[in-house]
Amino acid sequence: MKKILKTAYVRFWVPVMGRFVSKLIPLLEGKAPDQPPTYDIDGTRSK
Repeated sequence: MKKILKTAYVRFWVPVMGRFVSKLIPLLEGKAPDQPPTYDIDGTRSK
């Protein structure tokens, strides 16, 4: 069960909420970010 929740968090919750929050960045900070967000929370993807 723990693995299912972790997978759902990493593959669904982080990207969905991250995209939602990234839409709010210009409103909160007053300008768009210089680089797009990565949503890589565990550091497994290389740049």
